[in-house]
Amino acid sequence: MTKGRKRKSGSITEQIFDPATLEKIVGWLEEAGVDSIEIETEGGRLMRIVAGMGTASDGAGETPDVSVSQDDARPARAPIAGHFLPVHPAREAAEATIGSAVLAEEIIGFVGLGPLIMPIHAEDAGTLNDCVAEPGSLVGYGDTVFLIEPAQ
Repeated sequence: MTKGRKRKSGSITEQIFDPATLEKIVGWLEEAGVDSIEIETEGGRLMRIVAGMGTASDGAGETPDVSVSQDDARPARAPIAGHFLPVHPAREAAEATIGSAVLAEEIIGFVGLGPLIMPIHAEDAGTLNDCVAEPGSLVGYGDTVFLIEPAQ
């Protein structure tokens, strides 16, 4: 007889797809102002759970209005969903400030998710014109966080 890992009845995938569990997850997402999450199981199956479907009335989950008169401005986007951090927790000063010149691929801010801290990079060289996210606010994957006026 070989020893093996003892499994609980029902895989994690079965537990997630349980209607009661799904209802709880959607409730947590809505309370946190999160539109959706993606879960990858040990077997490599990717699941996306979507909450709200645009029903938020307090502005949570809506894309910020970045249509300011900066027609040429390029967005710097969040690399993951999490909380916007203008300063890395281990540092005292911000990587870049509004009005400063930035280089392509330069770190200009961060997104934190638990212990994970991911940098936000400037996609193009230019001038950091605006920050459209409040420090500590929840941002989604791909959300515009900064606007950069391209270098001439």
